[in-house]
Amino acid sequence: MTSNPRPFVPALGLHSLTGFYDGLIARFLAEDAWKARLVATIAPKPGDVIADLGCGTGTLASMLKAACPEASVIGIDPDPVMLGRARAKAAETNLDIRFEQAFADALPLAGGSATAVVSSLVFHHLEQPTKRAAFAEAFRVLRPGGRIVIADWAEPDNLLMRLAYVPVQVFDGFPNTRDNLRGLLPVLVRQAGFADVREVYRRRTIFGNLAFLHGMKPVGRNSP
Repeated sequence: MTSNPRPFVPALGLHSLTGFYDGLIARFLAEDAWKARLVATIAPKPGDVIADLGCGTGTLASMLKAACPEASVIGIDPDPVMLGRARAKAAETNLDIRFEQAFADALPLAGGSATAVVSSLVFHHLEQPTKRAAFAEAFRVLRPGGRIVIADWAEPDNLLMRLAYVPVQVFDGFPNTRDNLRGLLPVLVRQAGFADVREVYRRRTIFGNLAFLHGMKPVGRNSP
């Protein structure tokens, strides 16, 4: 693990709230249900190499590894406190998961080394230039035919969902959450070079619409 002095927005907007993250997500966002759906969408197989961007405390990485122990799972996060929790969680369940301290726009992976890139509730933390750089990095590390699946806040489909999204903006910042609010993530994913970009799942939560966005690196493409 390497130390990185770059600032970042922590999971709940404030470093002092990090210890409450697992409990709050589980209680208010029905995490077990939609993350199980996310694992099913990724459908890990033996030999897969799956990068979990912004892995946080490692819940999704652990679920992916448990679903297919023969797959390689790499959890990546800039927050050393979160990574400490993730490593402890994996150790408790005897799951062999590699964790790396790094940012989504500078992945410690070789080009074409991953079969899938997954991310949950991360991209709304990033301002648009960083989102673009992170999507470009995901494209770089994926093999041709590899997939990216992002679970994050989506454009509200009614006024109630728009109002529900306000606390997310207050905690995580207005500039970086604006792209999600405007439904621009699919546009940014396409501009990074991905094909078959589409929403594959959506649910309403007390904080707004949560959606899964799917994209695929075209066969024969090694760069955007």
